[in-house]
Amino acid sequence: MVEPQDGAFLRPRATSWGDPSDREALQQIAEDVATRAGFAVCAIEVLRSDAMLEFVAIHGTSSGRERLLGRGSPVGAMAPVFNCGADFGAFTFVAAEWLTQEALAQIRRHGHVPRLQAAAGDRDAWRAEDVLAARLRDGDGELRAVLYLDEPFSGMRLRPEGLLALSDELQLAFRAVVTTVERESFSQRFRLGGAARKVIRSASNHDGLEQLLDVAQGELKSAFRAVDLHIHVFGPAEREDRGHAAGHGSEDLDAAIAAAARLAWTEGHVVIAEREEVWGGVRLEVRHAAVLAGAAQEHGVRSIIVVPVTGSSRLLGALVIVRGADEVRWTDSESAAALEVGHDLGQAVLDARAFEKEQQLNVELRRLDSYRTELIETVLHELKNPIGVIVGHLEMLEAWPSAPPEVRASLAAMGKGAARLETLADHLLTLSRLGGPDQGPDRVPVDLAALVRESAELTSVVSAQADVALELAGVADKVTVLGDPDDLGRVVDNLVGNAVKYSDARSTVRVGVERLDEEVLLWVSDEGLGISAEDQERLFTEFFRSTNTRALTRPGTGLGLAIVRRIVVGHGGRIEVESALGEGTTFRVWLPSG
Repeated sequence: MVEPQDGAFLRPRATSWGDPSDREALQQIAEDVATRAGFAVCAIEVLRSDAMLEFVAIHGTSSGRERLLGRGSPVGAMAPVFNCGADFGAFTFVAAEWLTQEALAQIRRHGHVPRLQAAAGDRDAWRAEDVLAARLRDGDGELRAVLYLDEPFSGMRLRPEGLLALSDELQLAFRAVVTTVERESFSQRFRLGGAARKVIRSASNHDGLEQLLDVAQGELKSAFRAVDLHIHVFGPAEREDRGHAAGHGSEDLDAAIAAAARLAWTEGHVVIAEREEVWGGVRLEVRHAAVLAGAAQEHGVRSIIVVPVTGSSRLLGALVIVRGADEVRWTDSESAAALEVGHDLGQAVLDARAFEKEQQLNVELRRLDSYRTELIETVLHELKNPIGVIVGHLEMLEAWPSAPPEVRASLAAMGKGAARLETLADHLLTLSRLGGPDQGPDRVPVDLAALVRESAELTSVVSAQADVALELAGVADKVTVLGDPDDLGRVVDNLVGNAVKYSDARSTVRVGVERLDEEVLLWVSDEGLGISAEDQERLFTEFFRSTNTRALTRPGTGLGLAIVRRIVVGHGGRIEVESALGEGTTFRVWLPSG
């Protein structure tokens, strides 16, 4: 391979072979082959669709890489050189002294001749004009690439047995080159279908059917190299939905398109109308075929392709692609890709229709949810007033110094019941607020460690009365999270309060705060009753109370943990519980750090 003469090589067309990942794969193969073969230089040419061999990977010569990479030469340019050589397995070796004048001229025009000084009189020394190449073919015997080796580290030519052994050793590498080239060719063949399907998937994210069709029409027109493109979406009885058709034509043409789409859907192919003939439409009525062919003739286009738009095992519409007179003729691979696009487009149409229905339903649900929230808040506020009156009068009666013991017992029972009603009303109001539409926490920096210290102080009297020790860990320093301080305070108070409430005397409740990278961990651990595996599955459900009879003797509304979970999730966090009956419970809450 070599120093090319200026103008001796043809540049590739606007685009060269393969994407960067394909070229990098072949570059790595070239480096590996050079190392394993014991040569300083390895280069790989790939056969392009325009019958040009292009250098896509060069290892071992920076000057050669700079000058040769991306350049192409006709596929038969080196044939006179190879005709002078001898085959050894996959390799063709051409000794400098075997070259004809024509072959030598081709090397100088299309090859690379390193500046080497062969040992004088040593016939086994490698010479600058020596050529060692492997012409790599696919399973059908078609040429895919040419791999060159040059400048052996030993400075010597390989003997025939050495060339055969090297050919065997590099078979996997040769196969890797062919596989890489075939994969690129395959991906290019299906580029049209892949690009169009990507467009459909992207367009399906738009708000509704109108937006989908607007986006898809413009993007698919470019992808299919069409001068015009229409999307017809059929309604009931295969009539076009009013306002959803992108096509513009006469009633006869619309009827012919619908008939062609119906036939294409039934037989699993596309219908192609050219000026003289309609392909794939043998069973199409003569009048419809004549209309399609006449439209191609009238507008001076090469072809009109009708593709069925399908989804959920039914025909939804037609994709009409108009290929201009100057464009290439429609191919079988394009037909296969178009059918896939038609199916993807059909699914997108169904999704868009479902999205529109879902949007309408969401509007209704939001309206109902707002009404429910307002109703609950109104009722609860109305309940809180009489509850407040009851609690106030109970406090007055409890202050009655001469009240008999039985009356005091009744007053105490009524006080506890009123307190539970008041707590239940507060919890329901909180739950309604957290579950209301467009309700999100106000995000401000909150010192979670301070909230734990405050909660422990408020709970200290209750824990002392229950003979439960309360230990804090990691709360001396400030630990900040982003969130609503009142809601986060409810989380801490609920977890700490529950831990004390469900602990036995002479046990310990431990509460800690830890900073973990971008999260903060709050954990509350007790040595109390524990929670069964069955109860853990429903623990955060509204109004759920434990099935443990010992736990039921301790007051609660069944809403506290449901509120905790909603607050935590609303703050972008998560909560977990670890527990075993009779051994205690640990709650862990992760929140984004502030």
